[in-house]
Amino acid sequence: MVHKHFIKNAVIFTAMLLIVGVNSAPIMSKAGNDFGVAFSVDGETKFTGSQNKYTSSSVQMSCTDKDIDGSYYYGKVYAIDGNSDPVDVSHGYEYYYDVNETHNMLNWVNEEGYTHATIRCEAYSVDDYHGAWFGGYWYPDI
Repeated sequence: MVHKHFIKNAVIFTAMLLIVGVNSAPIMSKAGNDFGVAFSVDGETKFTGSQNKYTSSSVQMSCTDKDIDGSYYYGKVYAIDGNSDPVDVSHGYEYYYDVNETHNMLNWVNEEGYTHATIRCEAYSVDDYHGAWFGGYWYPDI
């Protein structure tokens, strides 16, 4: 009798794990956008690709990789206007990034009437001969 009860509970627990896993996996994979940004010189500015921004939440960015020791970048959130031009909606908030840095970035994309976000990255301590590359993920709505 105890054996049947144990098997029944194990089956129920496994089914619950599968349901949670199946329902959360597509949401997580749709939420993020990976990026790679290459710089040639100090102070050079590059933008990530743009993404739809549905809420007034923060934008999250994680730097997971770089190729030049000592290099870093600053990121700030921009909106994309009707002419596909970037518009600063960061209200002055800028975030320092190195490998293993993650920040929830304040922004006013939706509040200022825009629907797409991008992140402006400005690199420093870049080797002027070899350049520098950074990679990671960013999430427009968290």
